[in-house]
Amino acid sequence: MRKKFLIIHNKLAGRLKAPMVASVSKQLERQGAQIVLQAASSVQEDIDLARAAVASNEVDGVIAAGGDSTIRGVAMGLMGSDMPLGIIPAGTGNVLAQEIALGHKPKKIAQTLINGPTKTITPGLANGEPFLLMAGAGFDAQIVKRLDHDLKQRIRKAAYVGPTLKALTAKPRRLKIEFPDDHEHVAKSYEAGFVVVTKARLYGGSFVLAPEADLTNNNLHVVMFSTVTRFGLVKALIGLAMGRNAHIRAPLMEGDEPVGHMMKNRGIMIRPCQKVRITSSEPVPTQIDGEWLATTPLDISASDAPIQLIIPQTS
Repeated sequence: MRKKFLIIHNKLAGRLKAPMVASVSKQLERQGAQIVLQAASSVQEDIDLARAAVASNEVDGVIAAGGDSTIRGVAMGLMGSDMPLGIIPAGTGNVLAQEIALGHKPKKIAQTLINGPTKTITPGLANGEPFLLMAGAGFDAQIVKRLDHDLKQRIRKAAYVGPTLKALTAKPRRLKIEFPDDHEHVAKSYEAGFVVVTKARLYGGSFVLAPEADLTNNNLHVVMFSTVTRFGLVKALIGLAMGRNAHIRAPLMEGDEPVGHMMKNRGIMIRPCQKVRITSSEPVPTQIDGEWLATTPLDISASDAPIQLIIPQTS
């Protein structure tokens, strides 16, 4: 049972969900926990506060209160330590909270933070930057690059409409995907117009992207949208929204050539791996956990510094 918590909250993001932070904090205190709240306005502040909590060893857990960006920052400060990471979903997306089925009821969230078990999760690394959920190149990175964060604070998910429409009307650029550790097909690479390398099953919070992905192992799942046309991308995204990725499970045979654990369905290929490299003939935007990162090339691998994530009893 955990009784002392540091809550690191993003004082800029999720203003409409600030009552969630207050409600969970009140429930924690009602259930006998002691809490200290610290506000942070940048990822570096999240990291520094979390590291200080580990060094002091005066709390039983560190809680990230905000969206996935805040959670990533706090997690970076806890990587490699035994300090448990808890979540109060108070951001716009809250994808990790949905991945672990945390729910939205303050009382149950507080109960999870106090009594829930921990799960060891292994982050990914994209050009050396840790991510908990996924990294992407192409379509979704174009959206987050264009996103107006001030507007997002005011109208939340509606702020994504304009950037999404612009990304859909832009012609996908060709991406080359290579698997450095693939000894069976060392010379083989793939082309796609949009790539997501994920540790998580879900995408956008509710859509099944990679049904066999698991936060707890070192595997990455590379989801390749093979189309390089606007129409093909829209069609593939509609298929994702309709749940078609949930059925991509069987190993694939392309002619007489085995593709190992490659899985394919209607222009979408999924492949588990340990490392992947994404390149392009011209710079293509990239993102990690819904935040702008840089442009290609992108080298992705698993981290060797785990995180102890507090999860609900039923997860």
